[in-house]
Amino acid sequence: MPSPAPTPTDRAPAHREAAARVVDEIAARLRDPARVAATAAAPDNVMRYPGDPQPVWNPLSLSDGHPGVALLFAELADAGPAHAHLSAALAAGLRLHPQSLFTGMTALAYAGHTAAQAYGGYAAMLTGLDRHITDQAHRRARADRDRVRAGQPVDAWAAYDVLTGTTGIGRYLLARHESAPETEPALRAVLESLVATATADDVTRDGVRVPAWWITDGLDHGLAEHVNLGCAHGVSGPLALLALAWSAGVRVDRHDEAIERIMALLTRWRTIDAFGPRWPHLVTRADLQGGELPERGRDSWCYGTAGTARAVHLAGTALDRAEWRADAETALRGALDAADDALITDSALCHGWAGLLHITLRTVPALADSLAAKVIDGFTPEAPFGYRYHHALAARPLDRPGLMEGASGIALALHAYATGTAPATPWDGALLLA
Repeated sequence: MPSPAPTPTDRAPAHREAAARVVDEIAARLRDPARVAATAAAPDNVMRYPGDPQPVWNPLSLSDGHPGVALLFAELADAGPAHAHLSAALAAGLRLHPQSLFTGMTALAYAGHTAAQAYGGYAAMLTGLDRHITDQAHRRARADRDRVRAGQPVDAWAAYDVLTGTTGIGRYLLARHESAPETEPALRAVLESLVATATADDVTRDGVRVPAWWITDGLDHGLAEHVNLGCAHGVSGPLALLALAWSAGVRVDRHDEAIERIMALLTRWRTIDAFGPRWPHLVTRADLQGGELPERGRDSWCYGTAGTARAVHLAGTALDRAEWRADAETALRGALDAADDALITDSALCHGWAGLLHITLRTVPALADSLAAKVIDGFTPEAPFGYRYHHALAARPLDRPGLMEGASGIALALHAYATGTAPATPWDGALLLA
């Protein structure tokens, strides 16, 4: 069953026209790669994480670089600026060190594949990149399987997640497998590694039995050891990939069992509050030992009920489980009811209003109008890219042109809303939403 396309409602026409105007304005501001890079790479346009300030701009990033901007123009079927941004990314210099969907070769390849779906071309570039990406996918998947077979937890979300791990690489390979059948063995290797983790027995960690998805390494932001349930770094990402691959007919041994096992983990930690069903961001050792789960936090794509609900909906579609789909829709409605400006402080896809808008368009499109109005209201004409990103670790509101936390992603969500149709390209596949 395909994902539902956005459906117009009685209030939609004026909002759709306003959304289309914002998309046109953002696209006009992003057409010139040199201007975009100069603005985004300004010395004070940085996040001040502990240690040295880090620039938000990376020319080879799907999140904050030329490939992410190229996705917008590919979706708009505007080949000139799409090609210009892809060329600028390529000119930045590719490196063959370990890659992820959102950085380096795979980011460029995903944007190139998306552009090729829109207007053709890039066959030679994609063939060359695929060789390196599939080699790395095999190596990473093998390491993941070996770790699980040795009775060890995954240790770090960078091993398997959407942004930095095999799930993201697997999503690229799933996008490519029909037009490049030679990539399918690598895709199957990734799926088998995720199935191995999902179906593994619990492991013992300091005397406590924990799921094989347990995170012990690479923790930041003061997090304790945990199993992550979110879409960006947690089990909802692998669940979405396994569901999408199943629906696409690419299936491996114990594939459906793995979906069921992840769903069982999510069901175990599903709770209900005044807004309805929800899933916590993560589960710690204290939670496993009977501690009280924290109250509902921000529900967005990356963490919280909205992203997880979309993954559950995809799983329900894949295995034809109507109760999963219904629960996902109810949970998403609750997340939208709970959302407010105190919890959601930006307009972007990752953890802002545009992400909620696009998840809603893909899942319960009749609820999208008020979200679209919220995103449109965030347009700031004096900002170079039309939107600014506010964060406690930034010395000033940031100018971000890219996909996840910037103007391109916002414009893509608004474009889907404005047209009243599902995206013409697989841009939202990068978020495992479709």
